[in-house]
Amino acid sequence: MKSLLQKLVSHQLLHLFIIWFSAISIIFEYVCGVSLPNNETVPAVIIFGDSIVDSGNNNYIDTLIKCNFPPYGRDFGEGNHPTGRFSNGLVPSDIIASKFGVKELLPAYLDPDLQIQELLTGVSFASGGAGYDPLTSQLVSVMSLSDQLNMFKEYIGKLNDAIGGKRTATIISKSIYIVCIGSDDIANTYSQTPFRRPLYDIQSYTDLMVSEASNFLEELYGLGGRRIGVFNVPVIGCVPSQRTIGGGIMRTCSDFSNQLAILFNSKLSFQMDLLQTKFSDARFVYLDSYNPLLHILQNPSKYGFEEADRGCCGTGNIEVGILCNPYSINTCSNSSNYIFWDSYHPTEKTYHVLSSLVLDHKIKDFLNHMMKLSNLKYLYVCPLLVMFFNPYVVTSISNVKSSFVDAIAMNFTFPSVIAFGDSILDTGNNNYLETIVKSNFKPYGRDFFGGKPTGRFCNGRVPSDFFAEILGVKESLPPYLDPDLQIEDLLTGVCFASAGSGYDPLTIERTTVLSIDDQLTMFKEYIAKLNEGVGEERTSMILAKSIVVISMGSNDISGTYFMSPYRRNVFDMEQYTSILIDQNSKFVKELYGLGARRIGILSLGPVGCVPMQRTIGGGTQRKCVGEINEACLLYNSKLYSSLLLLNATFPDARIVYLDTYTGLNAFVQYPKLFGFENGNGSCCGIANVELGPLCNSFVLKMCEDASKYVFWDSYHPTDRAYNLLSSDAIKKTIHQFL
Repeated sequence: MKSLLQKLVSHQLLHLFIIWFSAISIIFEYVCGVSLPNNETVPAVIIFGDSIVDSGNNNYIDTLIKCNFPPYGRDFGEGNHPTGRFSNGLVPSDIIASKFGVKELLPAYLDPDLQIQELLTGVSFASGGAGYDPLTSQLVSVMSLSDQLNMFKEYIGKLNDAIGGKRTATIISKSIYIVCIGSDDIANTYSQTPFRRPLYDIQSYTDLMVSEASNFLEELYGLGGRRIGVFNVPVIGCVPSQRTIGGGIMRTCSDFSNQLAILFNSKLSFQMDLLQTKFSDARFVYLDSYNPLLHILQNPSKYGFEEADRGCCGTGNIEVGILCNPYSINTCSNSSNYIFWDSYHPTEKTYHVLSSLVLDHKIKDFLNHMMKLSNLKYLYVCPLLVMFFNPYVVTSISNVKSSFVDAIAMNFTFPSVIAFGDSILDTGNNNYLETIVKSNFKPYGRDFFGGKPTGRFCNGRVPSDFFAEILGVKESLPPYLDPDLQIEDLLTGVCFASAGSGYDPLTIERTTVLSIDDQLTMFKEYIAKLNEGVGEERTSMILAKSIVVISMGSNDISGTYFMSPYRRNVFDMEQYTSILIDQNSKFVKELYGLGARRIGILSLGPVGCVPMQRTIGGGTQRKCVGEINEACLLYNSKLYSSLLLLNATFPDARIVYLDTYTGLNAFVQYPKLFGFENGNGSCCGIANVELGPLCNSFVLKMCEDASKYVFWDSYHPTDRAYNLLSSDAIKKTIHQFL
């Protein structure tokens, strides 16, 4: 197996690095005239949000949402000092200010004792109980985002009066802004009150939240903010109170709240990408707290915790705010053993761990203004620096992702990649089957190595190949049924996927391809070959450390359910997606039983937006087919929830949800933002229905440059789209596999 270092050499990057290494310090100091990120100074940290980052503002307003009484603050400073922070001690606003080297504690703006010296280094405007939805703040009489923004304007006025407009402008532009809000919208306003659910479904409510978020961020930019980090909504369905209210007798995580959080987070991430494009002189940094907190909850002992599903205060199941008071019974003696302080908020220790997981690798993203594409002098004077650090320049170096360098730095390597599923991952197994579902003819594979058709439903490589390359294993993943495979090929992974496959047995009958049971049988055969070739001990190690990737379900939903009468007449979509999820869970459990421990499952993409579905069901405007996309989102939400349960069942496993819906949907809706020219049609063919045998050498029309298209044929993305999707999916989740 090639190591990451060998990969670098193969791309001639190491040679380039050595040539330039001795000049880097000189270039930085004398030519570029800028400092490295960790040498930059931040004048202030300014916070907006809810109780997670409120450092005491609610003490000074007329609301029941307060915590300025014991046992809150019992570990703050010298102890037993309630400050209005919803924790036993510090909250993220304090920790973030410290991380950026500003100060140890971030005061509440409404504190009447604040002096100008404290204002100069930042404050928190956050108010416990606030939300993106204006109704959230109204329901509990706290400060809305609009109120917080008005206070920020007042704050700017105070700075202007004290130190003048020029210095104020410098502070405002160079400060770090953190927005942490949204949990109360989902957990309380939408889930627990009757006011929003009759008016909004989950799609429209998350759209409302994202719209409010975008408006706030644009206003913040208009007031001079340029370094803006936004936390997504954490795994809110797993906080103790949500377990108690919505988790049934077993107090499991509330799937409904988590599904809402996932949907909102995907939309928020995309909206921030749009804002970054619109305001190129700013830095909009998406801060993922959902997955790190989930990882902590699934592996508490790894982080030194003993209790993960209830809080320290009282019973820990429902007490928060006024219910967590000096008279609460059985409050724990050592809060550092607990992930949660009360039934809603983490302990100070958790906040420290979480802040490090979320922020430490993101700090440079706030600071590197000199990496901007618009700053032309750095493109010409400092080409090496631009190539290595600019997040906006797409070069060959993008193939070496920072997340994977981080993985290697943690002394973890992945010996192989193993793929199961359908045409999204199939690298040629169907070539060796008696089926019409094939693509081993031109123009398929025209941009593959050597320009040859391989059985991949693409112009080049597919995600299974890109996963193998990104993880430093090999450039392409061979199909298991290739008769020319050697033991060396098997050691670094193979593909068992079969185009046309699905979880529903009826899907297989319609296409005569490999079922999941067939693929599992081949996997067992593969394990036997490894045992024979390298011994059981090394085989077990390979299986445990390899990345197993699964992509299946789109054929079941788009084909078997929506394009035939056999399932729709028996099951509604709620029932059918549950059947598919049950099959997925069963399959993952069987893989675990055979030794797999690192398993990534791809979500379904927006199948209603593929060219064929637009042509068949999108009307004269060829719109995306809404009911198919809704089915995919329903499936994805259930898939995510099922993976939570599997991770809880198998704590030594790393079972990871790989979101491809968000990225592909973004390509389709805004192709030009990602370098595509066509997001709704296919490169192969003229009628946007060409697929498999219909996409052949005699097709009436074939695009010249497939990289300008999101879709290669009427169902499958291009090599370039797959590359971007695969890189994004792994980059965002690599830490979950470790």
